[in-house]
Amino acid sequence: MDEFLVIEVEVFKVFVLVLVRISGLVITAPLLGSRNFPLVAKIGITGLTAMLITPSVAALSSTLPSEALPFGLLAVGEVLIGLSIGFVMTLVFGAIQIGGQLMDMQSGFALVNVFNPAFETQFPVFGFLLYILAVLVLLSANGHHVMIRAIVATFDKIPLGGFVARPELALQINRWGSAMFFDGLMIAAPVATALLVAYFVMGLIGRVVPQIQLFAVGFPLTIGIALFVVAMSLNIYLMIIEGMFDRMFRNVSVLIDGMA
Repeated sequence: MDEFLVIEVEVFKVFVLVLVRISGLVITAPLLGSRNFPLVAKIGITGLTAMLITPSVAALSSTLPSEALPFGLLAVGEVLIGLSIGFVMTLVFGAIQIGGQLMDMQSGFALVNVFNPAFETQFPVFGFLLYILAVLVLLSANGHHVMIRAIVATFDKIPLGGFVARPELALQINRWGSAMFFDGLMIAAPVATALLVAYFVMGLIGRVVPQIQLFAVGFPLTIGIALFVVAMSLNIYLMIIEGMFDRMFRNVSVLIDGMA
């Protein structure tokens, strides 16, 4: 009876650590961590996934400490694994927000922002449009399933208590963050290029015909040009977003190998 009780306690400790690691991902990952995603569904996904994989993880894990401090340190490492993976995934949507902000500044929509409850912040108009496109692309590619499979796959490479913080891994995440700004520039490039030409032409017209009120004419003109370019470039944006998601999942694999 005592031996059975000991086994149950060990399985429960494994379940708690598994639950903590998955919770870290659900808190920070795109879509799953959104405020629009029901809290009950988050708890259900986290708890059900943890219950399903706990038996296999418990069979491979060694004896876990029973003291509060060592066990708490293990839990901190587990939540850092989930948070790190979710953070790398959110870089894609950060690039979309940067690109949308640049597009709004160029077109004249900078003063008109939309509240995005998923990030609890003000989103640029074009950024919100591209955010919706990115969400649809991610859902159509079953990206939410890939996220859950990714966190489950970490238990094969990173056993419980096996988290290792390496400086080179932090530098790699920093490089991915720098690439986020480059992706934002790529997203804003079509609109920025078209508006640069438009501003150049309007400047020439203003020099030739100074009687024209360029401020009154140019403001609706730049908005119309931006809307037209975005409408004509939707296929390009979809290709860019798909490429960003492919690179995101590759980065997650590199991150998991780096933390192993």
